[in-house]
Amino acid sequence: MNYSVRTHPRARHVRLRVEPHGALVVTVPRGFDRRQLPVLIAEREPWINATRARLASARPAADLGGLMPKRIELPAVGECWLLRYRPQAAGRPGLVEGNGELRVDCPAEQAGPAVAALLRAWLKRRATGALLPRVQCLAEQHGFRYGKITIRNQKSRWGSCTACGNLSLNARLLLLSAAACDYVLLHELVHTEHLDHSPAFWARVAEVAPEYQSAKQELKAAWLAMPSWVWAQTVA
Repeated sequence: MNYSVRTHPRARHVRLRVEPHGALVVTVPRGFDRRQLPVLIAEREPWINATRARLASARPAADLGGLMPKRIELPAVGECWLLRYRPQAAGRPGLVEGNGELRVDCPAEQAGPAVAALLRAWLKRRATGALLPRVQCLAEQHGFRYGKITIRNQKSRWGSCTACGNLSLNARLLLLSAAACDYVLLHELVHTEHLDHSPAFWARVAEVAPEYQSAKQELKAAWLAMPSWVWAQTVA
């Protein structure tokens, strides 16, 4: 069984987590003997399989092509990109963007995972080009001041803000609706004024994003709606 392993300095026990698209993540304490993991995972296999089945049943039926989609929709910016695949005999996989189309060149034996990796990298570049101007616009509109912005492909957080006002944003925000994306951006901008989730924080959120409750509901289900290619698969 494939799985990824993470060491956490504060972990006291081995913890297993199945991510929305089925990847198994194992968190272990520092110094743990990883040779014990295959036996531990085998013991939990019924739970792992049941959890994967439950998540699969909750996942939208249309995944737009798994690791090699026919198109990519970015509702946050109102874009739809068509994909054209061109197999090649050898060489490094590559992606070329132009005229609303993504052309992917990739050796057949590397196709699925390699294409998914190219698309994740492209999504990060596209998010950099789209989210930074949007943050600037929202900040000017509502009087926020912020520091640096970093775009990442994160698995469990839509965004974060440091004490000095630096923002970290998830490239996958482009896969949300425009309203939900703006809510996350405003949520993090409000953290430049209130670093906690105090009543004052939520009062400011309500002021700049009056419909934020509906956006929060969308975010709860959004991870299951992510297409398969956004999820990196790591083998331990």
